[in-house]
Amino acid sequence: MSLTYRVTLVQLTADASALAPSGDKVELGNISAEEIIRLADHLLRVNFSANPKAEPGILVHREGKGWRIAMHQGRLRMHKSMSLFDDYWTVDGAAGLAGLPPLHGRGGASSSPASRAPFVTRRFQTLRAVAEAAGLFIVAPVLVAVGLRFGLPQRRLSDLPPEVTIVSSTAERTEVFASIAGSYSTGKTPGNQLVVISPNGQVSLGAIGKDGMPTPPRIREQARAGRNGNIACLITSFGIIANTAPPETVNVGRFQYRRATLAVQ
Repeated sequence: MSLTYRVTLVQLTADASALAPSGDKVELGNISAEEIIRLADHLLRVNFSANPKAEPGILVHREGKGWRIAMHQGRLRMHKSMSLFDDYWTVDGAAGLAGLPPLHGRGGASSSPASRAPFVTRRFQTLRAVAEAAGLFIVAPVLVAVGLRFGLPQRRLSDLPPEVTIVSSTAERTEVFASIAGSYSTGKTPGNQLVVISPNGQVSLGAIGKDGMPTPPRIREQARAGRNGNIACLITSFGIIANTAPPETVNVGRFQYRRATLAVQ
């Protein structure tokens, strides 16, 4: 029996050929990998002109794991969880999804093209990996010596967008943290992303759980205070949080979060 996956469409019509209103979800039940690829091909052709900020997706579940198929700049991404913030694979067309681990099945001898590679090819790949590792051992001392002589690369202020500046004074830093502190989410229902910002600039990134309460954060860190003109910003490892419409709305990267209700604070 072929492997099936539980699939949910987010902000898409039932055949994934067009946008649906924000917050809409369609449960398709258990379907095959071939059907998922067909839906992804439809997603790749969706017209965003009516809502350029829409974030439609195909949520794929199997054996307690989940992935999200989304579109970005004309290409498909399969995120390694159901969050748009997590790592992802990129493919040019829907057929490329079949070569990714989530749709390989359980990894049987006939499920992956790589498992059918000739023994000589696999042996060559192993020898090449050993040679590359040996090369790294040879080159590493040279790189370390050069780094100690000329200084190791450092992240510079110029790496930030040119319009964003770091706040240096303690008073202004406190003001920025206080102005943006709060809980913000991408929606009100379980599964939506949640960012919690404390008055001292601590940032936690998580989601809304099934009970309406925050899940344990997958990222927690101390942000740096900054400004984009008169807009307060927080600089984090996962992007810039901008207080675009205080106190109700912030942008986390290119995604808009609204102040969360008391039920999820």
